Amino acid sequence: MNDFEKNISILLNNIAKKYNLIFYFFRIFTFSGEWWMYITYAFITILIDTNIGIEAIKLGLLAYGIHYPSYYLIKNITKRNRPFEIYKEVKALVKPPDKYSLPSGHSSGTMISALITNSFFDGLNLLFIWPVIVGLSRVFLGVHFLSDTIFGLILGFLSFYIANIIIY
Repeated sequence: MNDFEKNISILLNNIAKKYNLIFYFFRIFTFSGEWWMYITYAFITILIDTNIGIEAIKLGLLAYGIHYPSYYLIKNITKRNRPFEIYKEVKALVKPPDKYSLPSGHSSGTMISALITNSFFDGLNLLFIWPVIVGLSRVFLGVHFLSDTIFGLILGFLSFYIANIIIY
């Protein structure tokens, strides 16, 4: 692990430990990236427009169908420990959903959701801030390194892109 990632992990985690407002801000964003929230987003899309919702769900099922096996394969090949497991200065401020750190599933999952939403609804380009903030939240909360979240964003993009090519 390089010093830059170590120092960033410790610095951001210390900020979240010290300031409740920062902690809760990032905790809310992390919550928005829980796997079951994607089902909620699908239902909301159907409520907005049934036809678009069905098409978005088809794309989402394929994208997440590509994503999750890739995600678990990468995690179990790399077996990268989480920052709080490596550095005593870092505290996990949320419970991680699984053992290993690389890639961030919250980052990849929210990237897929943002890309799907943006592809069906015009004018939502700012939605791409969401997966970036979710990725940062995972670093602030001590459960990922910055590179885990960047790799997660890339994995989410590739999963969506491949699914989009297959369907369209």
